[in-house]
Amino acid sequence: GLAVALGIWSSEHVSGGHINPAVTIARFLFHGFPIAKLVGYLAAQTLGAFAGAFLVWWNFASALSALKPGESGLHPATGAFITSNDVGQGLLNEITATFIFVLATFAISDEHSSAKNIGPLATGLALTGASLSLSSPLNLAVNPARDFGPRVFAALAYGLDVFTDNSFYFWVPVAGPIVGASLGAFVYEWLV
Repeated sequence: GLAVALGIWSSEHVSGGHINPAVTIARFLFHGFPIAKLVGYLAAQTLGAFAGAFLVWWNFASALSALKPGESGLHPATGAFITSNDVGQGLLNEITATFIFVLATFAISDEHSSAKNIGPLATGLALTGASLSLSSPLNLAVNPARDFGPRVFAALAYGLDVFTDNSFYFWVPVAGPIVGASLGAFVYEWLV
């Protein structure tokens, strides 16, 4: 949550604090975000997450290199970069947590909101609440870039099986947050 708050504060003057593709897509669908900027924002968010994964790998290289792969399955170091879960449970968790997070994000950023002055902090707290209440022990993305960018990095560093492991789980932390964000934005814009 604090990392999200800092990310929003750091990028607010450039991108309006767009650091999550699911939120950007929800803003496009329900709040007038320009289509001309959409692909560039999504690419920048994913590249930023990839760069973050590289920094984690660089900072913890010696500890990660001490982890030795087993005879089968993913390299143990990939857990520092990707999420994983049962596909059905993971999809439900991603949709539900992102729904709550985006519903809160739209409320926080509403022009009539009293939280608008502390928007980045309130957004970080909303993510913390959604994550603490709905995350599995194997983590939660709530942000497609948070999983996909690091997953691409992990594939380059440890092998392509990060895309095929666990019944091709890689699509869950991408699709789940987009569906959850769209539902959260719909509820806020049309029902609140």
